[in-house]
Amino acid sequence: MCCGLTDADWATDKKDCHSISGYCFYFLNSLVSWSATKQKTVSLSSTESEYYAMTHVMKEVLWICLFLTIHRLPVPQPFPLLCDNQSALTLIESEVISSCSKHIDVCYHFIHNHISKGSFQTNWIPTSNMTADILTKPLLSPLFLKHHNALSLISL
Repeated sequence: MCCGLTDADWATDKKDCHSISGYCFYFLNSLVSWSATKQKTVSLSSTESEYYAMTHVMKEVLWICLFLTIHRLPVPQPFPLLCDNQSALTLIESEVISSCSKHIDVCYHFIHNHISKGSFQTNWIPTSNMTADILTKPLLSPLFLKHHNALSLISL
């Protein structure tokens, strides 16, 4: 299994209303890369926040694909990227910039170009299965433990 999972909270920072993007990558069922970072732009919706998170993950997946290729390791075609926000996935795959998305900075639209070429494939998964949630927000104990185990983390 080789895939990337991405998630975002929406405007949880009460001081500046910025969101948090998080992702994790698995290669052969092992966690190989992860990140949680504050977004640079204030998102006007949860869809926009998730869209920015997908852009954040695309930068890493391009590097991971290059790394795998250089080392002659298998790269899935198309490379799967999992997201739990159906509106963000629709926006990424859409050929049309709507009135709801026209304000999104052009630098974030490069993800659409990569998806439309077919090298990468976005897929929806339920929020309850979104392991990247652990990187973006506080979770109740059962969900925290589920994602903690999915990341193969060891508690000391």
